[in-house]
Amino acid sequence: MYLLAIAAMAMSSTTGLPADRWNCRNQLEVWCAADGCAATPPDEFTPMDIHATAGAAGKASSLSVCAYSGCWESSAAPIRADGRLLWTADGVPFSSNPDGAMTANVTLLILTKDGVGFVRVGGLATPLLCQRVSPAPSDEES
Repeated sequence: MYLLAIAAMAMSSTTGLPADRWNCRNQLEVWCAADGCAATPPDEFTPMDIHATAGAAGKASSLSVCAYSGCWESSAAPIRADGRLLWTADGVPFSSNPDGAMTANVTLLILTKDGVGFVRVGGLATPLLCQRVSPAPSDEES
């Protein structure tokens, strides 16, 4: 009986929470393949804009990794473990390539305590700086 009460309290405490939203950006660009990794020269790197949502109970989770002229977007839900959020999604289409030729497997890791992250998409394997974003009004209402 006691364990049921604790479980009910734990579940009810997350129900009203807003989604955990993050925005990440890179300060350099790293490309990796089986034979090694290389950083792009600072004056040639592509800025990335990454948005990820870890939905609270009953809320949607999403992942958007934007670079160049489009984004890889998916409704991936993260795994939470020891202060880390990990999103993974396979075969994610690139938004500006309508024929689906630029699909990629996407991995995003965020260490929530210090906002350091890592993204792997296509050949990119890049460190990130991430910030928690205040919930949008629609997040709090739903």
